[in-house]
Amino acid sequence: MAFNRQRVIDFIRWRPPQVNWVKLNTDGACKGGNIVGCGGIIRGSDGEWIGGFAKLIGDCSAFVAELWEVLEGLRYVRRMGYTSVELNVDCVSVEKTIKEGAIDSRLGRALVNKICRLLEMDWNIVVSHSYQEANRCADALANIACSLDYNLKIYETCPTQIRHLLLADIMGIATPRLISLYFFLVSGLRPSILSKKNIWLSFFLPIIKLKSTILLKKSSIELLI
Repeated sequence: MAFNRQRVIDFIRWRPPQVNWVKLNTDGACKGGNIVGCGGIIRGSDGEWIGGFAKLIGDCSAFVAELWEVLEGLRYVRRMGYTSVELNVDCVSVEKTIKEGAIDSRLGRALVNKICRLLEMDWNIVVSHSYQEANRCADALANIACSLDYNLKIYETCPTQIRHLLLADIMGIATPRLISLYFFLVSGLRPSILSKKNIWLSFFLPIIKLKSTILLKKSSIELLI
């Protein structure tokens, strides 16, 4: 239908969880055709860094990689003792599979079963989809994972190379994206209001990255002195 092809502009940004909850964002990345890694980040209601992880998975499909990242992320946030978690994934099919628990792949089925067992434990988990523009920190960690070994790497503090992304999320910087109008009608949502503030914020990310790099270099020089 032509109606389904209609698009509207929405400004996508990372949104913090409600008070007393944490948000877990996960993502996967592939380099060289067969080097697949996964990563994730846990943040609080003020956008503060609580923890992050990265792990090399190896040779597998993008879909299986997405399942691995969810499993590792849930295990990690469970070990940290949090009981109210918002899980955001940027793959609609993964979100649907987790909620329905149905999959044909043997490896995928094993991962989904482990994920479902975690979800059935005594804690509050809300699973939802988020666009890639709101998942940049997790994507950066997944790319880092592609150069690691197969052991899970835990980041208690934010890695230097993604601090500008974390800061951008805390500031609420949004990125414009064309969204299906049909999506808003069936989901009950509506596109964000286009404002000069949102438009200007979308251009600030490169400036933040440059400023963060300068400050880090300055701090390194001061430490050497």
